[in-house]
Amino acid sequence: MIFSPDFFPCIDYIRHLPVEDTVWINTAGQYRKQSYHTRAYVLGPHRVETLLVPVKKFANHELIRNIEIDYSTAWERKAWRTLINVYRNSPFFEYFEDYIYKVFAKRHERLVDLNCDTLTICLKLMGVDKTICLQDFSYYEYKNQFISFNAKNRGENAANLPFKPYIQNFGNKFEPNLSILDLLFMKGPESWTTVREPI
Repeated sequence: MIFSPDFFPCIDYIRHLPVEDTVWINTAGQYRKQSYHTRAYVLGPHRVETLLVPVKKFANHELIRNIEIDYSTAWERKAWRTLINVYRNSPFFEYFEDYIYKVFAKRHERLVDLNCDTLTICLKLMGVDKTICLQDFSYYEYKNQFISFNAKNRGENAANLPFKPYIQNFGNKFEPNLSILDLLFMKGPESWTTVREPI
């Protein structure tokens, strides 16, 4: 399978990663507005909140590899404050916060590099050893190998498989398919086992 570069990917993205050691990321895909390219969902005390990465203006049909991040709004500080507010009391926040903070502090120029870093650090924190390879893939040649996830229909996971519930920070109702950050802060090193377990 060939994946898109997503920002702190959703849980469904993580559980579809191949058993092989290499994860292929397509950098030649067209950038999609309001997609997981620039947003990650986390659970706040009253609602699901969105971490957003603003991008600079670009031409229509621009490729994801050319999209640059806009730092004029200090979005990274806002996103980090949101994570602190919703997860500081979670079981594993104090163990992982330094690693996650470094991703926000790095000031990546390109969106694809930021997103590659978010996937890399999340896999590392789960204890998963995989090589992430960025490559331009032709849609026509590889169209049957692409897998993508729709941020607008977050609860409808790609394979129509039920999610295995886990205890979350807020609410009595399980909120499925949030960013992998939600699972990491709640389950820590058990995250990979949790996400791969059959129902």
